Amino acid sequence: MSSPLSPGESKLPENALFRSHIEISRILQELKKKRSSIYAELEGGGTFVSHIIFVDPHAGHFDIAYCANKFLNSKLLNTPTLKFTARYQDAHLEFNVANPGEARCDDQSAIRFALPDALILYHRRESPRIPVPAQASLRCIADAAGFVPFESRVTDISHDGLGGIIYDRSVRLDPGAVLKGCRIVVPGGKAIVADLMLRHIEMIVLSDGTLANRAGFRFMQRPDEIPELINFFIQNLDKNKP
Repeated sequence: MSSPLSPGESKLPENALFRSHIEISRILQELKKKRSSIYAELEGGGTFVSHIIFVDPHAGHFDIAYCANKFLNSKLLNTPTLKFTARYQDAHLEFNVANPGEARCDDQSAIRFALPDALILYHRRESPRIPVPAQASLRCIADAAGFVPFESRVTDISHDGLGGIIYDRSVRLDPGAVLKGCRIVVPGGKAIVADLMLRHIEMIVLSDGTLANRAGFRFMQRPDEIPELINFFIQNLDKNKP
């Protein structure tokens, strides 16, 4: 069941990419007002859970509360970039932030970030272990310029160059590995070539019950085509929604 809209709250499209400073501030304000939980998976393990306590559109930053776990607080403060997720209007919201700093907000300690450059909103199934359908992913010849090229699928990507690939369990890789000259094939046959650094790797269960590896990655150099990749996923999610 969808959550009822608050007075003055407009219904958003099924899938959307927001770059407007005004819209981003408004959505973060709504998360603050509802005390909605925001989550960040930290590299090496651990999930940081908090909520927004202050948004300043004019200064261009927002503050979140510390979580109850001191170790995770310290780990987050030493993480240069991370992705927050949240539930918003019965949908999934993602935004990337960088360079956390300590701050004071209404006489309490807080963690401060600059406002994100973009917010991505989409509807998806709850199970994080089931990848998106094959038609909503992109073929990637990973490590094409390296020693052992292999087939993979790019399943998601964010505006600042973070993403995920799925590949066969027989391929042995470690976090921190750099895949050289990966060729990401977009509709129409065009290939976007970039080096990918693997940030974390986990085993997942595919929809047919087989096991695979999923690796989070970061582009080593920022391709100009990142907006094109993001638009592909948003358009594909719209086409494949129930």
